Amino acid sequence: MKKNTGFLILVSLILLLAGCHRNKISETHEGKEIRFDYAKLIRVWECDGFKKMEIRNPWDTTCLLQTYLLVDKTKEIPANCPDGVVVRVPLEKSAVFTTVHCSLIEELGAVNSISGICELEYITNPNIISLTQSGKIVDFGSSMSPDIEKIITVSPDAILLSPFNNSGGHGGLDKLGIPIVECADYMESDPLGRAEWIKLYGMLFGKESEADSIFSKVTETYTQIEKEAQQETGSHPSLLYGLDNGGSWFIPGGKSYMAKMFASAGANYIFGETTHSGAEPFAFETVYDKGCNADIWLILGTEVADKTYKDLQRFSNFKSYKEKRVYACNTTKTSFFDEIPFHPERLLKDLYVIFHSEKYGDVNEYLHYYRKLAE
Repeated sequence: MKKNTGFLILVSLILLLAGCHRNKISETHEGKEIRFDYAKLIRVWECDGFKKMEIRNPWDTTCLLQTYLLVDKTKEIPANCPDGVVVRVPLEKSAVFTTVHCSLIEELGAVNSISGICELEYITNPNIISLTQSGKIVDFGSSMSPDIEKIITVSPDAILLSPFNNSGGHGGLDKLGIPIVECADYMESDPLGRAEWIKLYGMLFGKESEADSIFSKVTETYTQIEKEAQQETGSHPSLLYGLDNGGSWFIPGGKSYMAKMFASAGANYIFGETTHSGAEPFAFETVYDKGCNADIWLILGTEVADKTYKDLQRFSNFKSYKEKRVYACNTTKTSFFDEIPFHPERLLKDLYVIFHSEKYGDVNEYLHYYRKLAE
């Protein structure tokens, strides 16, 4: 019995090591690398007859999430292709499971390449809504349980969706034989790193020059605002972010996307010393102690009605409340979630205006997403 047990352990170990080896990032590549300056999860090479694209696993960056081989659909697949998921480009029929990528694809000028979507109720883009209502784009329902039969009927060239840690695959989608593009851009911790994924989507939809142009303008504007913030001679206002929800206050960590934007715009984020990169729940008392004396308070809301100071009366002893320096973004009335992943410069401009509001008159005239809280 002991011999059998030892043998099974040995076999299991060999299989585990073999699996890790297959997923490890290769250090040898043929072809010329296409440079990405900010994104950390992408590497792309221009090879003979195809592009090789590697997506790192965001939860274990020593391994790959997936390798793609982008091959012009008008040409034969080269015999020298290495292992990877072949995607025939440009995509002419795509299933897009996230609202933010729908808006980006439209901006690239490839909206006619969207054949189906998920989460229609969360889409704010009027053109995408109109095309879906007219039947030109098929509604696949929830991204967590999409209508497989409709997807089969549409027969897209590829499915674009966001991966999740330990998801165990993509259910019935894995069996369709349709390339699944792992849109892991949301796991980039740098605002410009996430925005740089525009280049990847440009490659998929045959809009590389358009993508390069968009990203160049994003970078130019973002770095200019950041430079202006660094040149400000006044003190950096302390910042509280978020709102208590049932006793827990979800706080973006000091290594997060948002914390980096707060710093770039010139604020002293009160949780900037924390080391987590996502948003984690903090006890109300912890946030209260640190946030009570913050100069500015930003709130991201999802309710239909805009928040007012009356709604926040239990925080009336907060410095930001007393001095009327509370700002809220109502995401049901703005395109916040659709735009900022690939246009962080727009949010950075809002933050800069808020953090240096003394330079402006009616600050609301200069804001795109946020509004100064009404009485």
